Amino acid sequence: MKKLFLTLALAFVGIFSANAQLWIGGGANGHFKDGFTVSVAPEIGYSFTDTPISVASAFNFILTKNELTNNEVNWGLVASPYVRCNLATVANKFNVFLDATGDFYIPNGGWRVGLQPGVAWMATEHWTAACRIGFLGYNKCPFLGEEGFGFNFQAALPAIYLYYNF
Repeated sequence: MKKLFLTLALAFVGIFSANAQLWIGGGANGHFKDGFTVSVAPEIGYSFTDTPISVASAFNFILTKNELTNNEVNWGLVASPYVRCNLATVANKFNVFLDATGDFYIPNGGWRVGLQPGVAWMATEHWTAACRIGFLGYNKCPFLGEEGFGFNFQAALPAIYLYYNF
C-alpha cells in the first residue's frame, strides 16, 4: 500500500512540475423541437504548453423526451475522452482547434468516434470559452441517427463550454 501511495505522489509531482496546465469546466446545450434534449457536461483537461496538444475527458448527462415517438423521459450518461490539437491562434485571443473524440454511451452501449472542430476564446489568463460545431466520424449508436460514417454540421446547436485554467 505504501508503494502505491509513493507511486501516486511521484506521478503527481511529475505532472505538476512538467510544463503543463490543468483546467476544469464544462458545457451545456439543449434542443427543444418535438420534445427536448438537455445536456450538461463537466470536464477536466490537461494542456501541454510546449505543444498544441491537450487531453481531456467529459462526462455528459443527457435528458431527452421525444414527443414524436413516445412521451417518456430518458436519461443517458456519456463518457467522452478526447485529444485536442490547436490548429491556429488569431490575435493571441482565439484558437481554432480540432478534437479527436470518442463518445461512449453508458446505458445502451452505443459509441461514436470522430473529429469535432471548434473555436476557443481566451477571455483572461484563467478563463476560456469554447464552442464546438459539427461531427465527422463513425456512429454506432442507433438513437443518434443512422449508423455508419457520417457528417453532422449543427450550426444552430453549438455546444458552448467554459473553462478555468489553473
